[in-house]
Amino acid sequence: MLITNLINIWRKELTDTLRDRKALSQTLLVPLIIGLFYAVLNPALGRLMQSRADDPITIPTQGLEYVTDDFVALLDEFQITLEPFEGDLDAVIVAGEEAAGLIVPPDFGEQVAGETPATVTLLVNPYSGGVFGGGIELQRVEFAVTTYNQQVSAGRLQIRNVDPALLTPVTMDMQDLSTPAQRAGAFASLMLPLLVGIIAAQGGMFIAIDVTAGEKERGTLEALLVTPTSDTEIFVGKLSAVFTMTLLPVVLTLMGYWVGSNFLPKDWTDGAVLPLSLIAQTILLALPLSFFLNVVLMAVSIRTKAFKDAQSSAGPLIFGVTMAAMAAAFVPPVNNLLYLIPIYGTSAIVGKLAVGGAVPMMGVVLSVVGSLAAAAIGIIISLRLFNRERLLYSM
Repeated sequence: MLITNLINIWRKELTDTLRDRKALSQTLLVPLIIGLFYAVLNPALGRLMQSRADDPITIPTQGLEYVTDDFVALLDEFQITLEPFEGDLDAVIVAGEEAAGLIVPPDFGEQVAGETPATVTLLVNPYSGGVFGGGIELQRVEFAVTTYNQQVSAGRLQIRNVDPALLTPVTMDMQDLSTPAQRAGAFASLMLPLLVGIIAAQGGMFIAIDVTAGEKERGTLEALLVTPTSDTEIFVGKLSAVFTMTLLPVVLTLMGYWVGSNFLPKDWTDGAVLPLSLIAQTILLALPLSFFLNVVLMAVSIRTKAFKDAQSSAGPLIFGVTMAAMAAAFVPPVNNLLYLIPIYGTSAIVGKLAVGGAVPMMGVVLSVVGSLAAAAIGIIISLRLFNRERLLYSM
């Protein structure tokens, strides 16, 4: 009898949800779009940063006539052009009209030729144009000056018949042994944990609200509460329907992320490929987390009387999930017990999986146990709130 009642409630809620074509289309399409968006976002930002790093640089310069030809030639190799400037260079930089400006002293050439330190002044405003606006690739300018110093120093040593290699006792040949999966994981290590937390919370939010506060508002919950079915059976049946419908957004979002990651242009990802096994593992880890968040959403929605009220009450949950997922990315657990923390523990494991690092098996177990234990506590609290007398009189 208990199983029959649970199945009936579960079937009833699923049928109601599936009949709403607008809600169903949002349940299926929105997760795919979100997954694709997050998959493209990180590589797109990386591509933007790389394109900025490769763009030619033009620096307005005062005292350009004092610059030596070999210095100008070396800057040209780095696609750095010095352009003569007249006027108040400081004011232009402060106003953000230019990202940088160079001031060359009149005795620059004489100081270099006389083997005395020559100082040029680089005025910069790194906030010109915002994060993705104008700006200037200062590292390239610094590297160009360093290269010039090395060339001049090597020339001075050769004049004195001193082998420049004497100043470089050790050279380092760096070889990149990272696999394509690891390079793809580097893109996913921040976005994927964040995406899992958000979609696990948001995927079942509207359904959880609809089967509680929504039914209160429509007056359909009262008809269900006057049946012989127990409060526990009604709650568990509704929760089962919410969890079932949450699985769709979780799977679709993560599959959309995988599709988006693997079909991006190779020059965006450096040939990196995100393995499907990572997505499968992430989906399995997301299941207990989704169940826990479904319980929290049900508990929050039970106490409200209208759909909009429930939406407002659930808003802080999304914020909390986002913060916990970001914390796992920037402050990873220092011991296994921290994996017990719901959301944080799961996000930390997903981040480790993404970069192909060593994943502690105990951490995986504890992250699952933490989510399920928190869900069990939430169910106990929710059942106390899901009392038909209280619900009927509060409608």
